Amino acid sequence: MYAPLEAPYRNSSVPRSDPPLRGAEAVMSQPANAPIVLHLEDDEQVAAAVAMLLRTHGFKVATAPDGPAALAWVAKHRAGPDVLIVDFVVPGEMDGAEVAQAVCRSLGRVVPTILLSGELHNASPPWLPGAPLFCAHKPADSEILVEVVRTFAALGRFIRAHTPAA
Repeated sequence: MYAPLEAPYRNSSVPRSDPPLRGAEAVMSQPANAPIVLHLEDDEQVAAAVAMLLRTHGFKVATAPDGPAALAWVAKHRAGPDVLIVDFVVPGEMDGAEVAQAVCRSLGRVVPTILLSGELHNASPPWLPGAPLFCAHKPADSEILVEVVRTFAALGRFIRAHTPAA
């Protein structure tokens, strides 16, 4: 079944949810052992839709609108995310691929990464040797996105458990 991620926001008669939780507040909204997803997305409606989808499936989700916010979240949460979801085109000097690379450098390990972008035809994938990478065009099929996040979260936890602390 194809369900665009931003579907709840296309019809103005559908009430919008609260804005996406950002940073630490977002991480605290699920059980302690839930996999953590860091989502780099500057479109608040897309960020809210993805966060709602993933939280419904038991993931903790933190969102960042740009590279510096994502890197600040990683600096504050040293365990880091289990999965990165990055939009390629984000405001600032870094694109999503560069942010993914910087997050992995900061953590001293690779993080399974999903490149989710409306500009996929112009995107360069991040250079993350050894990291699982999935590229999808927005809007992504929600069922596929959830399954990829679930698989990548298991891989991310395995990588974290088998990588010496930075």
